[in-house]
Amino acid sequence: MFLILFLVILCGGVHGMIRSLSLEELVAGSDLIVIASLKSSEEKGKTPDGLPQIENILTVATVLKGVANASSELKVSTIGGFEDEVAFSPRQKGILFLKKAAAGGYEVNNLVQGWWPLGAGDAPTGMGTGISVEKLKGTIKAVAEGKVSPTSAAPSSDQL
Repeated sequence: MFLILFLVILCGGVHGMIRSLSLEELVAGSDLIVIASLKSSEEKGKTPDGLPQIENILTVATVLKGVANASSELKVSTIGGFEDEVAFSPRQKGILFLKKAAAGGYEVNNLVQGWWPLGAGDAPTGMGTGISVEKLKGTIKAVAEGKVSPTSAAPSSDQL
């Protein structure tokens, strides 16, 4: 009986957790990968569960994969108020792995795994810690050329 109760609690407690993707899966499942910084952020409403829906405007510095112009602005929708939420800090530069959103604009691919704030010397932090920008560029090239094959596509945030 104790084991069943423990398993029920354990399963209920992981609701907000993501499934970590390999770097190749994250790259392959992203329509656009950019280095960008937050320009503005505004709550636009609530989800049916009462979580804040946030519209973020980010300014692109560098495009690593996909089509966007440097200095262009992207609308990136996020949801707040849970464990693996993506939270942008004002003027914080980082690497974003983005998927086209059904309602237009973009959403962050695989939640917090798709936002790597850049730290000292522009080194990725967060879930990108230990992965250099050069390694990321090499992985993007290898995935595009079919030299590496991701095992599955990344789930969208509404599948989690």
